[in-house]
Order: sequence, then C-alpha cells, then structure tokens
Amino acid sequence: MSEQEEALTRLVQEHVGRGRRLTFRAFEEQAIDPVTGRGLSKSTAANVAKGHQIKVTPEVLRAIAAGIGEDLAKVRAAAIRQYIGIEVTDPFDTPPGDDDTVVRVAHEVGAGAEELEQVRRVLDNPEGEPDAR
Repeated sequence: MSEQEEALTRLVQEHVGRGRRLTFRAFEEQAIDPVTGRGLSKSTAANVAKGHQIKVTPEVLRAIAAGIGEDLAKVRAAAIRQYIGIEVTDPFDTPPGDDDTVVRVAHEVGAGAEELEQVRRVLDNPEGEPDAR
C-alpha cells in the first residue's frame, strides 16, 4: 500500500497495537466521539487499525482522534488523504501561531512545488491582473 492509501491506518498504528502506547482494548475504550458520546464498534476499531475500509463519518473521525489522543485536524487530514486521495496544505508555509490568515488548498497527493506555486500566484493576485512574467 502507498503512503496515500494508508495514511489514517498508519496514524492509528503509531499509537495502537503490540509494543505501542495503546492496546486495541484501550483504544476501543477511549475511542468515543465527544460530541455524540458514541464509541467505535470492535470491528470498526480493528478495521481501521488493520487498514480495511471503514465508513468515514465525522463521528468516527472524532472517536478515532479521542481514541489515539491526536488532534482532530490531523486525523481528518489522514482520512482525506487515505479515502479521498487529496491532501490539504498551506502553499504559503505560514508558521504555526502566525496571526495572519492561513490558506489551505486541497490538491492531489504528492503535488509538487510547481503546482503549489501556481496556486500561490493566483491567491496573490485576487483581482486577476495580468502576471508580470
């Protein structure tokens, strides 16, 4: 499997399993959506850790984030990468904590600097004025 195909699986596997911080049982017990109070079923918990297809919903992603103790945005980004095949990045490389507006762009996984530079030029030119180049 490519990195794209297993992004969420790898994230969960970093935390859950033999020799990891969490056992499957502990993950399952902690994987409770803080909004609805619903937990992951045993089969869903096992399937996500083994890389099998799961039904991705906001509830499931919140439960996974709670279960492994990761930020929801990181879990969501991994699920988007794995299940949809895109990633969301900042073409401006805004430093964390910067007070400026942060722009996120969805693009194909592995898009290079050239593709993201084109996005940056468009965002830097909101009026659509002719490019000086």
